[in-house]
Amino acid sequence: MRLSRKLAEDIYRDKRLEGKRTLLRPLERDDLQRSLLWLTDPMVNKYLSQNFKGLTEEREEKWFQYIQDSEQDIVFAILEKDTGLHIGNCGLNKIDHRRGNCQLGIVVGKTDYWNRGFGSDAVDTLVRFAVDDLDIPAVRLDVYIYNHRAIKVYKKCGFKLVTVLKRNHLYDGKYWDTLVMEYDSKIFAG
Repeated sequence: MRLSRKLAEDIYRDKRLEGKRTLLRPLERDDLQRSLLWLTDPMVNKYLSQNFKGLTEEREEKWFQYIQDSEQDIVFAILEKDTGLHIGNCGLNKIDHRRGNCQLGIVVGKTDYWNRGFGSDAVDTLVRFAVDDLDIPAVRLDVYIYNHRAIKVYKKCGFKLVTVLKRNHLYDGKYWDTLVMEYDSKIFAG
């Protein structure tokens, strides 16, 4: 079952999710320029599940419009709670109520906010939203095996390894494994 248009609009419009250190609010057009800089930064891009090297303002604008119209995707800006500074983006994609799962994606684009707990807080806040508000018991994600910080964050937030996709990601002339991880609220409930 797809997320109904009405439900998607009710959830997404003006929805703010409050964590301990972060505030998640719907991504706005004014956020796109910062996002473009982060996504095309090689230091950030190496950890992302898509290659954004050729991303342009026009392509990002098309993506933003797609997200605004989507019934299966919700994207938030990550703000530092104390200052309101936009430090990254996160979201739930491929929301499938019939199967009870979705895909989580996150980027903390401001690298001076890495290793300070903001990513963990945003992931935890987003997972609670998926489970409690959207009634999605299983949240999945993909992470490259060399992204040790992210793997630590996901384990801390309750994600478990589901499978390993062997040598499926080419980076810097070498093939790397991708870990598929899942947060299953039924495991934690029971």
